Amino acid sequence: MFVAAPLIAAEQKQVLSNVYPIVKKYKSMEGPSGAQTIYLGDRAAPELLWLTAIKTEVVGANGKTLMSPELMCHMNVDIDPARHKALFNLKRYPAARLMTISQGMRVKGGGFEARLPDGFAFPIASNEPLYVMTQVLNHNIEHPKHLNVRHRVTFEFVRDLDLKERPIALFNIGVSGTVQMADNPMALSSMSSSDHAGASCLIGVRASNAAGMSNDYVDPQGRHLTGHWVVPPGKQVNTSDVTWFMSLPYDSRLHYAAVHLHPFAESLTLHDATTGTDIFKAQAKNPKDRIGLDRVDSFVNVTGVPMYKDHKYELVSIYFNPTKQNADSMASMFLALDDPEFAAPTTAELIARGTIVTAGSALVLRTSAGDLGAMLHYSPTSLQFAKLAAAFRNAEATVTDSTIRFTAKVTAPELEREPGEHVAGAISLCRGTDEVSVVIVTRPSPDLDGRCTVFAQIGPGADVVRAIADAGSGKLLRAEIFGSSELNDMQLAPAKKIAAK
Repeated sequence: MFVAAPLIAAEQKQVLSNVYPIVKKYKSMEGPSGAQTIYLGDRAAPELLWLTAIKTEVVGANGKTLMSPELMCHMNVDIDPARHKALFNLKRYPAARLMTISQGMRVKGGGFEARLPDGFAFPIASNEPLYVMTQVLNHNIEHPKHLNVRHRVTFEFVRDLDLKERPIALFNIGVSGTVQMADNPMALSSMSSSDHAGASCLIGVRASNAAGMSNDYVDPQGRHLTGHWVVPPGKQVNTSDVTWFMSLPYDSRLHYAAVHLHPFAESLTLHDATTGTDIFKAQAKNPKDRIGLDRVDSFVNVTGVPMYKDHKYELVSIYFNPTKQNADSMASMFLALDDPEFAAPTTAELIARGTIVTAGSALVLRTSAGDLGAMLHYSPTSLQFAKLAAAFRNAEATVTDSTIRFTAKVTAPELEREPGEHVAGAISLCRGTDEVSVVIVTRPSPDLDGRCTVFAQIGPGADVVRAIADAGSGKLLRAEIFGSSELNDMQLAPAKKIAAK
């Protein structure tokens, strides 16, 4: 074993997964896994970033010692499609899976990497979350002892503010090979098969008219499909129509593609069935005396290969299973195409678009006395507050015996008069002539019913409210809204005493 060299970049964000104990053999998708939410920059100071590369390494529990690449399963990076669409004012609905890095994508010096061609990048806002899922496996070590590993994931990016010339913006699309589930003993559903108990390495319900969960889909003909299947001993060729999966929004050019296959794969081809030509054929190399993948080709092309929204596309996978037992398989590609729709947002636009509300969202008020959380009501008023949230930065508190009020000098449209009583713990929005106030109710205040609109209810952080009420003063540093998928990683600053007025 040796210590892995750090990845050098203009800017980088490095995160460690939890420690995964390897106690037995694990097939693909069976090994320990975990997920975390990260931001590439400061979500409270939105700016445009350009993501150029993602790397992951399997390291020891100390986060430094490079471990065997055979323990790598895969690493997914997903975006929040609704958040990304809003931040960049897109007409298309983005794909959730930004990139998957799998065992065959090895690079010199150790680790596995997806690197976009020079001059190209994914636009990412510093105030949008990235969801990182990591998983390990063990095909070959019969009796592992005290083997604890983790992923060390590094994101390379540049700040738009530092650039003299912007890269060409790319957008992401994922496609997966599939087989029919009906009367097919070769089909495996990750939702029901114990052989695939881990988090799905496929792209989820990406296709516009897919249905079901995980790797189970319904195609335009109404056929139920799955993205995991069995490869019996010998050679297997599987051809899948992925046109409906891609749902290309416009003609574009392909500049990068990453390939995810399981052991015993020989190749995966993206085929233009309209022209009868292969766009990209990725060859896979398997080790001679062990199970795994030594190498899988990636596609990197500065000029780009044209792809058309009205063409038919197929994925063709070839597996050869040399054993006497069935093997599991899948076949996915993660594509990066140039985006004619992209328009660089300003900082003001990122602030205005950055706080959106979906079902299950939570509000966090960062105050001088600590942080308090609240569950948002999914309503027109909560949506209106989201648009106004930035205006309350550093707002001073006005404290009465029944409320704490933070006021922003901003003109707002008439509020929706929604039902909601001003009970203790309610958070309300009140509109004045040239100002809007966020009101935290500390005692029942029926006098506010009909005048203000309740849009949230306090959860954790009641001691923060008491600290501000007792001091008679405080400051709302900023308001943030978290989507439901971010809540497991949300951290609240504890209450602290503040000086009374």
